[in-house]
Amino acid sequence: MSSVEVTRSSNKTVVVSGSVSKNTLEIHDPGVAGPANVLAVGTVTTGGTAAVTITGTAPSQTLNFVLPIAGQYVYTQSVSASTWTISHNLGFFPSVSVVDNGGNLVIGDVSYITENQVSISFSASFGGKAYFS
Repeated sequence: MSSVEVTRSSNKTVVVSGSVSKNTLEIHDPGVAGPANVLAVGTVTTGGTAAVTITGTAPSQTLNFVLPIAGQYVYTQSVSASTWTISHNLGFFPSVSVVDNGGNLVIGDVSYITENQVSISFSASFGGKAYFS
């Protein structure tokens, strides 16, 4: 086994003595560590699609968030009925609140047919509004 002497001065690394003919000599110089990165939370807004962006230059950077809006829908039942079948197209199983035409809260049996459609059954026929969120 041969030995190799390596010296470093300034920005140069020099093999002073020995030979590196059949083997590979790898020298890793991590350099001086820079300052730790600092991430700050910037803006948090709502929008149609979730997104995260990072701005700034290391070591000072800012994360900005866009959070999707869950959605809401109002359905009007203009003809009195004891069962309302509603397509809301929100793409999820929303909370449902129902009021009659007089503005009184009415409790019904909510059945989720799909994530875009519900059926609400009541003990009596009436008209009013269903609020989805």
